[in-house]
Amino acid sequence: MASGRGCWALATLLAIVDIELGGCMHLLSSASQQGKQLSLICTLWHTNEEAEGAMVFLCKDRPSDCSPETSLKHLRLRRSPEMDGVSERSSQLEFPLTEATPSANGTYQCCAKSQTPEILLQGHFLSVSVTETGNYTVTGAKLTGQQESSHGNGKGPLSPCALQEVLVMLATSLMVLQAL
Repeated sequence: MASGRGCWALATLLAIVDIELGGCMHLLSSASQQGKQLSLICTLWHTNEEAEGAMVFLCKDRPSDCSPETSLKHLRLRRSPEMDGVSERSSQLEFPLTEATPSANGTYQCCAKSQTPEILLQGHFLSVSVTETGNYTVTGAKLTGQQESSHGNGKGPLSPCALQEVLVMLATSLMVLQAL
């Protein structure tokens, strides 16, 4: 394949799929217990540009319809002019469970939704149960710093991360073909 054809194919591909290179949002779920209080924490790592219009929210017992409207608590993000130039930052939603009662039992899930591009990130399920002694047991929790979801939920468009990975693989393939 001629060098010009490879570049033309890559340019055509970029125009067809309208790839927008950007940051890569990462959603983390964690739990923290201090004394008798358990806090469920949703942390969204994002760029300042991705913050505009994005939301982080926490749902309970809604495995198929978790949304800001059905959430226990939500946080609407805004772009911060003072953060321009910062490559990545985090926004955190904390939901405290102050009383160890049976009403705290359930399955919780952190989610995040961005506007541009429209992406829904769904975190791992956290199962909370109150023991007979009044303590919490949390299963399914990820350690802080472990990435859960950066490629969306499979129902909408791929995130910029996934598109960047595809673009890099395609560009690499084209360069290898040109070398042959």
